[in-house]
Amino acid sequence: MGSKKLLLLFLIVLCQMGMSSNSVFAKNGQPNTPQEEYKYQQKVLRAVEKEKYERSLLPESGFMTKEEYENLSKDVPNSEKVITPYKLPRDIKMKYVPQPTYKLTRYNNPPGTAELHLDRRFKFDRQENGTAITCPNRDFLVYPVVYYYVSNQCTAGDLFVIPLDKSLPDVERIQMANIVKRIPEPILSTEKNVSEKYIFRTMTPIDFSSDGSKLIAKEKIGSANDGIWKTNLWVYDFNTQTKRNLSEVRDAIRFYWKNAAALNLDEKRWDIYPLGFDAQNPDRIIVSAYAYTGKKPNFLGNWSIDCNGERTELVSLFEAGAKVSTNGFKIVQSGVVNPTQVYADEKRDNKLIKKKRHAEKKAVRTDKKKKKQAFKKRLKEMKTQSSSVNKQYNKQNRSWGPTGVDGSVKED
Repeated sequence: MGSKKLLLLFLIVLCQMGMSSNSVFAKNGQPNTPQEEYKYQQKVLRAVEKEKYERSLLPESGFMTKEEYENLSKDVPNSEKVITPYKLPRDIKMKYVPQPTYKLTRYNNPPGTAELHLDRRFKFDRQENGTAITCPNRDFLVYPVVYYYVSNQCTAGDLFVIPLDKSLPDVERIQMANIVKRIPEPILSTEKNVSEKYIFRTMTPIDFSSDGSKLIAKEKIGSANDGIWKTNLWVYDFNTQTKRNLSEVRDAIRFYWKNAAALNLDEKRWDIYPLGFDAQNPDRIIVSAYAYTGKKPNFLGNWSIDCNGERTELVSLFEAGAKVSTNGFKIVQSGVVNPTQVYADEKRDNKLIKKKRHAEKKAVRTDKKKKKQAFKKRLKEMKTQSSSVNKQYNKQNRSWGPTGVDGSVKED
């Protein structure tokens, strides 16, 4: 009996020595047991969960993978860009800064007065955005751009379209218009040849048709030293996205005066002044013509031409005025906001901003708390699962001992 106890004790010591030797071998590069592999995997998974939790608390740009950075670095289309509303600056030494109010008014009123006004600063800025004209239904606007080329002191121009946000009121949607949202390609352009010195070419919108499907514009060509040479009449069709130079009206005026009065306008300085669409016939455009043969310009009549340039008609030789429709709109300042209203709005806005900041801080704290609870819950679940698996491994190890199938010692 004593010899059996000694034998059992000896076997237990050998088992302990074998287990310790296995662990040493494992540290020295020998294969681990399945239980040790499982423990290592659980340790790695817990580290991954902790890393995810810590990353969720960092700012968005503080810790990201290459794929996440590339996704955030993708170019955003102009139509999806968010434009921050402009806010008038306030002088801290002033209690009240007048804030302007705006309204819509007719653009081509009086007819033919739509012009570009370029001041001295234009030659320093080298680019000028002109007054925009909005279509009758206020879905989009068109505005001119003039470029100045210093090398030859000449100019060129384009007309661009900016779609408007239809969800906003009429005045606000025009105020929120931004060149970032404009369609990249211009609808009308002057020649961009800048090799001729002192030549200017500008493109100015005149008016929309009553249904907003067409736009007429005038292209002025001349010299800074010699004045305007001629004005071209252009029409752009938004339905077909086509443009046309209605040069036929100039040819018809020359032909008429050559046959009626033997006047060769090619030998004189003369020009046309587009007025707008005919109020009685929306498909026709009215222009006035003048000759500069003396101190006072000579009236050459009012003429009309259809949008396809197929038929030119003489409207009147004696009346300079004509019945022209005014369809487009522009935004102008109508006054200033009452100071009492400004103070009331400022006080209300400050309360809303304070309330919003408080709500944002509360939301951040709530979000952090939820993330921490979710992290702890996940670790608890992993530990419970790991404990259950380890119990199964320990039970299996006890069942498969070194002395027999059930771990008992065999007797002789």
